[in-house]
Amino acid sequence: MIIWRRKFRFVLFIGLGVAIVSCIVRAVVQSQLNKEIKYFKRYFEQKKDDLEGLYNPLAIKQIPEETIDLMYNLRVAAKKEPIEWSRYAYVNYATDGNYLCNTLIMFDSLRKFGTKAKLVLLISRDLVESDSRPDFDQISKMLDQLKREGGDQVVVKYVDNIVKPSDTSQWSPSMTKLLVFNQTEYERVIFLDNDATLNDKLDELFFIPDYIQFAAPVSYWFLSEGDLAEAYREVKQYEKLPVNLARYTDKLHDRVKRGKMIYNHLPSLPPNLYLNTENVAQDLIRSKFSLASLFDHHVSDKSTKVKLASNVMVIKPSAKSFASIMKSSVPAFLKKEGKYDGDVINDDLFNLRKVLHTQFKNFRRLRSHFVPSVLVLPYARYGLLTGSIKDEGQHVLLRNDVLGCKRLDTSGKEIEKDITAITRNAKYIHFSDYPLGKPWQYQSVDEIKCKVDDKHAKDINNAKKICHLWNDFYSSYLNSRGLCAA
Repeated sequence: MIIWRRKFRFVLFIGLGVAIVSCIVRAVVQSQLNKEIKYFKRYFEQKKDDLEGLYNPLAIKQIPEETIDLMYNLRVAAKKEPIEWSRYAYVNYATDGNYLCNTLIMFDSLRKFGTKAKLVLLISRDLVESDSRPDFDQISKMLDQLKREGGDQVVVKYVDNIVKPSDTSQWSPSMTKLLVFNQTEYERVIFLDNDATLNDKLDELFFIPDYIQFAAPVSYWFLSEGDLAEAYREVKQYEKLPVNLARYTDKLHDRVKRGKMIYNHLPSLPPNLYLNTENVAQDLIRSKFSLASLFDHHVSDKSTKVKLASNVMVIKPSAKSFASIMKSSVPAFLKKEGKYDGDVINDDLFNLRKVLHTQFKNFRRLRSHFVPSVLVLPYARYGLLTGSIKDEGQHVLLRNDVLGCKRLDTSGKEIEKDITAITRNAKYIHFSDYPLGKPWQYQSVDEIKCKVDDKHAKDINNAKKICHLWNDFYSSYLNSRGLCAA
């Protein structure tokens, strides 16, 4: 018994010693890492004007629409280097007749808006090979119409659906859209969910910085007005950066025109929106890294306030990336109940927290050879939901779609922008009005028409304007469905 007690005390003493040493080592590592992070954050902010080819790894960057447009206009104007439009493509996918009709409408709009890029449809093989389907003849007619009207500009690819087993929901085949990552004959593609309407072509997105492999707007509808206020405070007080968007766009305008690197001058996504703590350094330190490889694993999976949307994605297709998606991501998520394409994007492929960890890991290893690959697009222009038009509470989210920044006038006052101006500036408007269904589920807009509540509306005229805008989008779409019956 005495020997056993001595052994127990000895083991306990050893265990306690190991724990103490481990805590000391961890504290030392964290302290050094904290100093390194603070140093590089300060370094990139102070030296960014003189840096060429050295990218800030401690930020997820956002690109304003003004910068996107300038880059596009300069590229189009460069007559010595004509654009080979066959290297660029818009991509839709369709797994049933309604979505095929949507593609017919969307591709027709893109042609009318003047795009010269290829229009690629990934269509479920089941739709065209099963002549026992009640809608087989209609699908065949729509497909023939799509090819006939689009000519060589339209490319139709027959694909096998990626379907979740035992899942009968409408989202079951949604992972089929991941096939867009395999369209390697194109230098860059713009994927568009086709349950949407367009106000213009999106050609400018083909010419965002060449090194960017993936760009998308954020799912802004998960944010609140309080989140916006915290983001402004984060940028101003903790990051000590300007919130006036013009301070960024003026500098970016000059650098774009002079052919200078712009990445380090882009506004950063406020860290508090996708990290657990008030700044990047704290989140990295508190994460449970292994001592052997500080940034390879154990990254926190705690939900973030902001995620990337998957209805509009700008992608540089890669056979290597696609092989990894099909080997690892898809099999894993097919087994997870209630997980679909957006979850693959945000939980696995482009989890913002993991992106940041990977960036810093690669920078520490590669230094000047590190190149960022992810970019955030302005969401009011490229990811507006119809539900946000009708919800006045979300209008404040739409006035400034570069998070942490505001458009201010010369006196420092925020530039007012009403919902009419916001929708006029939007290029892609996604039909999403839960609990309402998709527009093709209704015969007429009268079935779902937005009506002003005279008794409870705070501003009758504004409420009428909102309803008029919302009804117009649905009415216009339902009228365009006639194209599919031609």
